[in-house]
Amino acid sequence: MKKRRIHRALLLAGVLTVFSGVSPLAEAETEKDEGIYDLLLIGVDRRDDSWYGNSDVMILLTVNHDRQTVYMTSFLRDLAADIPGIGVRKLNAACANGGAKLLVETLEENYQVSVDNYAMVDFNAMIQIVDAVGGIELELTREEVSVANDYVKTMCEANGEPYEKHEIKSSGLIHLDGYQAVGHARDRYSGSTNDFGRTDRQRDVLSALLEKVKGGDAETLANLMQTVLPCVSHDISQTELLKLLALVPAVLEYDTVEQRIPYEDLYHSENEMLVPDIEETVKRLQETIYQTEE
Repeated sequence: MKKRRIHRALLLAGVLTVFSGVSPLAEAETEKDEGIYDLLLIGVDRRDDSWYGNSDVMILLTVNHDRQTVYMTSFLRDLAADIPGIGVRKLNAACANGGAKLLVETLEENYQVSVDNYAMVDFNAMIQIVDAVGGIELELTREEVSVANDYVKTMCEANGEPYEKHEIKSSGLIHLDGYQAVGHARDRYSGSTNDFGRTDRQRDVLSALLEKVKGGDAETLANLMQTVLPCVSHDISQTELLKLLALVPAVLEYDTVEQRIPYEDLYHSENEMLVPDIEETVKRLQETIYQTEE
């Protein structure tokens, strides 16, 4: 037991040393063009409202109007992060300890992004959202179907819902209802890609949702939002929401770029945590999502 404590202390000291290298960036204000909007999408794993829940989905949705591009940046839950008031932990501990607000603060301080708003859902809320748009279409392998069905069964049992009604029966390009889509998004076992593969699937589900609502007029989108919003915890004011709704039809036609943090060539693993080269990661992230036309 004593050896384990010493090892953890050395580990945290090492990780803090890595994060200390970003101090020049941390002291500067994040600068982004007025034509850029950041929405943090959070999906939490919780069974009740007794706690905030671990954030298994953390996707920064950056709308860059100047480049007419939407950037979807996934942050893996096992990223080492210096959480304000807590210290170095896995990134998903920020939400578990302080909810969406602490997670936003952690991402802003660690990665020098500027989050305008957040939207947070749990599994059941996400099921309702997918069903509200009439389901989505995705291509699944036989292995992905098998793993997704395990999650579907667990969620059905928890909600008293018949599993047979939501079991995925085949692979290939298929129509997924809410239970099936969430089961697929929770999959971190297919292909031996762990959480890297799961974040890919999460972005696939989000992209399919965006594709499903493309072409809808303002009235249709407004009605959809009235159905969806009660399922979502967020900090978007009514005034801001109306502004965002007016922009949605145009934004849905923008190009979409996906990425994940840590970048493949800018991290190493220490005791189940993914430790990024924080200075280079911040530089590449900002150059990607905040770049505007000259």
